[in-house]
Amino acid sequence: MKKKFLSLWFAAALAAVTLTGCGQTAAISQAPAEEETPETSAAAPAEDKAAEDKAADDKTAEDNGTLKVSYPTGNIRVAINILALEKGYFEEEGVTVEPVNIAGQDALTAIAGDNDQLDILCAGFVPDLQAIGSGLDITVIAGTAVEGGAVITQKGNAEKYRNASTILDIDAVTSAKLGYQRNESAWVITRQYLLDNGVDAQTIAAIEDEATGNVSYFADETALAQAVQKGTVDLGFLPMEYALLYGDAYDLEVVTPAGALQENYVCCREVTSSARLAEKFDAFVAYETARIRAFAYYKQGETDEAIKDDVVKTVAAYSGKEADYVETYLYGGVTKYATDPNTNGIVKYVEAAANSGLLASAGTDFATYDIKQNIDVSAYEQALDALVAREPENAFYAALLEQFHSDN
Repeated sequence: MKKKFLSLWFAAALAAVTLTGCGQTAAISQAPAEEETPETSAAAPAEDKAAEDKAADDKTAEDNGTLKVSYPTGNIRVAINILALEKGYFEEEGVTVEPVNIAGQDALTAIAGDNDQLDILCAGFVPDLQAIGSGLDITVIAGTAVEGGAVITQKGNAEKYRNASTILDIDAVTSAKLGYQRNESAWVITRQYLLDNGVDAQTIAAIEDEATGNVSYFADETALAQAVQKGTVDLGFLPMEYALLYGDAYDLEVVTPAGALQENYVCCREVTSSARLAEKFDAFVAYETARIRAFAYYKQGETDEAIKDDVVKTVAAYSGKEADYVETYLYGGVTKYATDPNTNGIVKYVEAAANSGLLASAGTDFATYDIKQNIDVSAYEQALDALVAREPENAFYAALLEQFHSDN
C-alpha cells in the first residue's frame, strides 16, 4: 500500500466512531445418545451417576472463575486480549472473560471499589499512577504495550537533531522550539534522557516555563503537527501512530522513536486491585496464561504470513476496524506489545514522570514513594512458569521467562 494512501486509512480509522459488540455466543455440540438396550438399561443408573460425578469433578477442576475485563469499543491496543478471547484461549485455560466497555477514571474507580463491575483494566498508565496517588487500591499485574512515542520535525530537518553517539544532539534539542500536549509521554521520556545526559533540571524547567520558556503546549495532535509543518515549532512529541499518520499530510519525519531513548519504557499496563487479585487468584493465573499464548500467536505472525493474516482478520472483525489499518497498527511499527509486567521499566517511568511534574497533583510524592508496593507479578509469573513446564521445548516461552527474570 502506498504511504499516502495508508495515511488516509489512519485518518479515517482514527476519526470514525465504530460501534461493535463485545460479547460472543458459543455453540455447544452434543453427540447422539446411544440407543438403550436391555443389557445397558439396568446398569445405566449407576454408570450414569458415576459419569456425572466425574464430569462434575472435571468441570470443577477446569473452572477458574470469571473476570470482567475492559475491552473499550473499537480499541485495538488490546489486540492480545482480543486474540485470547476470539481464539478460545481463555476458555481453554478455564477462565470466563466478560468484556466490559468501560475505561479511564470510571474503570479505576470500579476496580478499586467493592462492586462487581470490573476486574481488570488494560490501557493507560498515567491515570493508574494518579489513582494510586489519590489512595485507590490499584495493583499492576502485567503489561499490554510498551514504547509508542516519537520525536518529530519538518521533513529534511531530522539530521539537525541527531547525534551518532547520543542519539539526540543535546545542544540542538535544548535550544529548539519544542511543542507537545501536556503530559505527553514522548516528552516525559525525552526530558529524562536529557537529564541523564547532563542537562540540569533548572535548564529544563526554564525551557518548560509557559510564560518565558521555549515550549508551546497544544490541545491536540493535529494542531501540533500543523505547527511543526509551519516551523513555529522545531521539535514535536507525539504518539507514534500520529507521527506516522501525519508524516505525509504535514511533511513531517521522525527524528527518533522515544523507545530508542528508553528501551521498553512502559506504556499501557494491566491493573486490578490487590483485593480482587487475592480473591480470584486462580482466575488471574488462567487469564495471564491465555494472554501469553495469544501473545505468542501474535508474534508468530511476524514471520508467518498465514498467521499474520488470521491475526489481522480476527482483530479487524472484533473491533470493526479496516483490515489495512489493523495490519499497519499491529505489524507496521506503530505499537509494540509486551505482556511482561516489567517492574524495572515501571520504576524508571515513574521516576521520569515524577521529575517532569506529571504526577505533582496526584496527592503522593512519587519522588520518594515506592511504586513496587503497587506491583504484583505473581499471577503472571505462575502462568509463565506453567507454560514453560507444559512446553519445555518452546523457545519463545523460555525467552519470555528469561526476560521476566531480567525485568522484574
